[in-house]
Order: sequence, then structure tokens, then C-alpha cells
Amino acid sequence: MIKIPASEIANRLVSFQSLLIERGIEAGIIRQNADLFYFTGTVQDAYLFVPSAGEPIFCVRRHVERAMEQSPLRPVIPIRSPRELPEVILDNGYDQLTRVGLELDVMPTNTYFFFRDSLFPRSEIVDISMLIRRVRVIKSDWEIEMMKKAALVSHKVAEAVPRFLKEGITQMDLSIELERVARKSGHLGLIRKRGWNMDMYFGHVLAGPDAAVPSYTDSPTGGVGTSPAFGQGPSASPIEVGQVVSIDTMMNFEGYLSDQTRNFCIGQPPKKLSDAYKIVEEIHREFRQKAKPGVITGDLYDWVMKKVGGYNLRDYFLGPPGNQVKFVGHGLGIEVDEFPFIARGQKMPLASGMTVAFEPKFIFPGVGIVGLENTYVITDKGAESLNSFPEEMVIL
Repeated sequence: MIKIPASEIANRLVSFQSLLIERGIEAGIIRQNADLFYFTGTVQDAYLFVPSAGEPIFCVRRHVERAMEQSPLRPVIPIRSPRELPEVILDNGYDQLTRVGLELDVMPTNTYFFFRDSLFPRSEIVDISMLIRRVRVIKSDWEIEMMKKAALVSHKVAEAVPRFLKEGITQMDLSIELERVARKSGHLGLIRKRGWNMDMYFGHVLAGPDAAVPSYTDSPTGGVGTSPAFGQGPSASPIEVGQVVSIDTMMNFEGYLSDQTRNFCIGQPPKKLSDAYKIVEEIHREFRQKAKPGVITGDLYDWVMKKVGGYNLRDYFLGPPGNQVKFVGHGLGIEVDEFPFIARGQKMPLASGMTVAFEPKFIFPGVGIVGLENTYVITDKGAESLNSFPEEMVIL
């Protein structure tokens, strides 16, 4: 078990408090698990009260002992119900609050009504979700080290593929074998996403025509899946000679993520796919040079689309025809869908310390898919990949 250093927590809280002051918000109350982990170092049934000036108050319903053991924050105050929050806040020297911030992008509406009508009826409730995301978008050296360790798990998973990938194994069975490798290598199993109704599990282990089937998920690839209850991911179809197998996995090491896609094939792949993969590799090479601090994310997206258009392949890029997504990269850290997004119309400039999963992919219905995805950290010299497994398509 690796604990988040106290200095990390302190720096994050100071950055958040400066944004509260900038927005004229007297305090924020953090409840969502990913945000609690980021600002406290633990995930408990808890509420973190962060004043714009002064010491935070960590109110824990369960489990108090684990919170005290895992988090450097003090005081940790036991509560039995959120109804105790106003009294605890008052007892710690914070009088009537005029403006209180909540994570309104993820908070259920009935919880919002409870806070507004019952806990803080005299306060204006405002959204602090964008402030939190702004703090989280720049990764510290410690966070990047955690993501490198997650990328090492990704490496071990890709390295294991040739041991299990044989003609006739089903996509699902291959995924199961690789998941075992991942868990034994440190993958927590859990993958956090901020977006509502955006489900994810392990990643997409896809092959052949099944890989080109779109799903409800907002990602370039979907896959058939095995049930209407989770209509994405690997199917029960056996993998055949000549089918490109896409191993797109999301690894979680101590709460931090790595997103990686690599390609394998038993025998030679269809020429359409091998030709498209050369384009994908070229896009990555140029992206590493272009993705520097100050570059606008939407401009990067436009550059990629123009480049793909030069090959007359836009209809097959980032999804099958009629089902393309509008992004080619997404930020990640402790959630899959963090800032920045390399997407159409985005205005956010890149900055040193941002981390982004860049995933140009081609999808050809009835044939299959090819794509390459790395988790990059933005530096003054360009994008540096955290993933170490070779990028070439592996022919078995």
C-alpha cells in the first residue's frame, strides 16, 4: 500500500483554496470518491470541508480508523450523519457561510436538494467541479511516477499476449487471461470515470469483424460484448488467423491510470489494416513533436483530422462510418476522463505536467480495427510516452 505524501495533499489543498478565493467562494465540500482520494489520500464514507482560508475539516462516517491511518489530514471528526456537518463547521470556528461549493457535475440531484434545503438553507450553493478539475489537470512528479508504475502493468499485460494468443481462443478467454496477469502485476481492477452512465471494465480486447461493431460507449471502439447488460468489449467469438487483435487496456496502480493499445496478429493482417496502422504510427511520431505547452487542444484535433483526410480515410477514423467520436485524446489520472480533451472545438492550451491518452484508431466494418494508444506527459520538449512496450504490430 502506497500512501499519498502529506506534502502532495497540502499542495493540492493550497491550490484549491486559491481558486476558491478567486471565485469568491467561502468553502467547498468534497464528497465524490475520486476527489476525496485526491484531497485526503483515502476513500471513505466522508465529507471534506475546505474553507477558502484556514484548515480543512475531514468528517468521516465510516471508517474513521482507516481514515486516520491512511490520510495525513487532521482533524478527522467522526460523524453519524451528514446532518451534523453544519454544527461541526460552526464548532470549528466557521460562522454562517454565504457561498458553499459542491461537486455539482457528479452529485445526485436529491443530494444537492438535501444540502441546499436542509443543511445550508441560508447559503448560496455553487458548483466547484471545474475548480477541482483545474487543480487535478497538472500532475506532480509524484503522480507521474505513479502513472509510470501503472504503465509498467500495461507493459506486462502486452508482454503476456503471445503466451495466450492462439488460433481458436475466444476474445473473452484472452481478456480473462490478461486480466489475471494485470491483477497479479498490481492492477486494482477498479476504473473510475467521471462521466455519468459511462461504464468501463478492464478495456477492450477485440479481434476481427467483431472489433468494428460500435457500442453505446463514447469511445472509438466498442465491440460486441457478451450481454445486453454490458454491450461492449470482447465477445465469445474465437480468434482466427489473419485477424488483428487490439489489446486496449486501462490499468489502475494505487489509484492512478495508464491507457495503452497494442496490436497483435496470428499471421499476416489484411493489407487495409496494416496500411492504416502505418498512418497511426506516423500520427503518433508527429504528435510527440507538436504537443507542447501552449498548443491549443482543439487545434491538435484539427491537425489530426486534416492529416487523416489527406489519406481519404476520415470515414473510418475514430469509429465506424456514422459512429465516430469527436475526440482523439483524453486526459487521465485517477479518472479516465480528466482534462484536457484533444477534441473538436476545445480551447484549453496544453501545459507542462498534463497527462493525456492519445488514441488515433481506424475502424473498418467487416474487417477489423487498428490503433495505437499511449499515455503521454506534456513537457517543454513535447509529449513523452509513459508506455514502454514496443509500438510495432506483433506478428505471431
